Amino acid sequence: MIEPTLIDRERIAVVVAGDDRRYVAANAAACELLGVPREKIVGMRIEEITGSSPEGADDAWQRFRAAGVMVGTFAIPSPVGPRNVPYISVADVTPGHHLAIFLPERETRDWQPLSHREREVVALVAGGATGREVGKMLSVTSATVETHIRNAMRRLGARNRSHLVTLAILRHEIEVSDVGA
Repeated sequence: MIEPTLIDRERIAVVVAGDDRRYVAANAAACELLGVPREKIVGMRIEEITGSSPEGADDAWQRFRAAGVMVGTFAIPSPVGPRNVPYISVADVTPGHHLAIFLPERETRDWQPLSHREREVVALVAGGATGREVGKMLSVTSATVETHIRNAMRRLGARNRSHLVTLAILRHEIEVSDVGA
């Protein structure tokens, strides 16, 4: 189980769903973004938030579970019409728990493209490799890997490694097929 306190520390919107497609956790940023109190989100089915039909939700869920990750935009109602918010969802971050991270518009502006080596490092980190493992794979020191990670975080405006991976995928700096390559 993902500890609620871990996602509560994030300033970006994070929700966690179980295998039954019901939300089991949501942080304050997600509640604010979705305009729904935490007590109401927890226990809701994903399609209640997305507005999908049960059949469409079943199909999307099967594709998501097969792929292990899903990236796209999510339409959120607002007084001036729906706004599309980028998201990334990762299946089985812990057994039976699936994470979705939403990035508000302010998170997707003002960034610099990554260098080729930074993209390589971020893709390996996204696949779960440690700094030492990345260093061995690329024949560089772990200190050099950490420098590439810091530079990539600065370029994309990321606050931590998970935010870095999310931004890199959303901005097409790395592709889902690159993860762990």
